[in-house]
Amino acid sequence: MTPITTPIPAALDRLDAEWFTTALGSTAKVVAVTAEPLEVAGAAGELARVHLTYAETEGPSSVIAKFRGSSETQAAMDAALGIFDRERGFYRDVAPSVPVATPRCYFAGDGTEEPMLLEDLRHLRMGDQIAGCDDADAERVVDVLAKLHAASWDRPIPGGDGWALSLRDPMFAGMLTQLIASGVSALADRYTDRVPQRVLDALLETAPNWGEVLAACDEGPRTLVHNDCRLDNLFFRQDGEPVFIDWQIVAHTRGTQDIAYFLSGNFRPEVLGSRWEGLLRRYHDRLQEYGVGAYGWDECRRHYRQNVLYALAPGVAMLGAMAIGGDERGLADALVLRTLKHADELDSFATL
Repeated sequence: MTPITTPIPAALDRLDAEWFTTALGSTAKVVAVTAEPLEVAGAAGELARVHLTYAETEGPSSVIAKFRGSSETQAAMDAALGIFDRERGFYRDVAPSVPVATPRCYFAGDGTEEPMLLEDLRHLRMGDQIAGCDDADAERVVDVLAKLHAASWDRPIPGGDGWALSLRDPMFAGMLTQLIASGVSALADRYTDRVPQRVLDALLETAPNWGEVLAACDEGPRTLVHNDCRLDNLFFRQDGEPVFIDWQIVAHTRGTQDIAYFLSGNFRPEVLGSRWEGLLRRYHDRLQEYGVGAYGWDECRRHYRQNVLYALAPGVAMLGAMAIGGDERGLADALVLRTLKHADELDSFATL
């Protein structure tokens, strides 16, 4: 992985050892604090690793401090979509009741003056979207997603209505359409002759009306979805269990949204062609095992084909207004090129 080092959030300078002692809420007294930048770029927030030294009783040796994003695009996304507040609410109120592993939240700050303090997972193996996924990790992720989705399938989600993102929210649809519009011209220049022209034409034609894609992908059945399920947002424990981070755009929509996004962007195209259907079948089988009844294989397959279109949006946005801090790793290529080829293979635009 090529590292991208981001600046330490300026607000950290105002927080001393006494503040961290209080925020951590333990008997451990913090006596020294040292912040270092993370080698990762946050699309919607600003992050730093904070090393902690204690007087006697030990606490976590380091934590991740997360603030709201300060750039114009980050601030606009946060204001329009409530990204930071949604993630804070998830960790504070919902995380204990969902059947997936997540980082521990030590402190749910406001994100402006005080950060959210999260467990530092650096001791775990981190996923790498550019390198791509192997079969063992993919199977574990698919299994966990099926368990997450089955727990709220076609019924109220943990935390109640209103806090999770809705694809039909006009503010979200408008913001996503605007972000996609900002990247389509760069996409056309960059990927001409790299993918079939028919899929480029279909995307360019659909982009101004992306709300129609969102409405189609939200026809149900609905459940709680992570909605940004990719290897860069996953760590793996020694036994292979995935730990999911970045719950900023967690949504109430179709389960195949997570599966399509995960598979289309995390496998190289030459590998995905022979893997996707078996992994999707595994997901469907697990849903049945976890008690999801009237959801047939043909319906699941059709939903997956359609949700691949939603998976195009983040990569296209990265080519435009969301290119925060550059794209030295080539993440936009991984998101767009892989997903475009998969959408063409599945004739996904025909599902509209």
